[in-house]
Amino acid sequence: MNLDTNVWLGIYYVKQCLYEKACFYLERASQIKPNEVKWKLMVASCQRRIGNFQKALKIYQAIYQDYPDNVECLRFLVLLCKDMGLDYEEYAKELHRAEMYNENYGEP
Repeated sequence: MNLDTNVWLGIYYVKQCLYEKACFYLERASQIKPNEVKWKLMVASCQRRIGNFQKALKIYQAIYQDYPDNVECLRFLVLLCKDMGLDYEEYAKELHRAEMYNENYGEP
């Protein structure tokens, strides 16, 4: 299947709240376009929504390693770490820095 088909099916299943099915197609989309962060973020979001918090955390942390200025990733890292009772101060500090940068200079 090509990228467009995987994306379409992934988004369709997200809209249907069938997050496990959505993960399959969105993971394939992220493999086809490994430098496109939005598919990885959607996979992490689906994992979080089905309660796989540890797996979601690992995905968000991997995204953070590759895209340390991604505000969406940092927001979810802060929220997820708070919800899991984990230390989130580093992520909160980085989130604030990234938001200030975006506010002053636009997206990096």
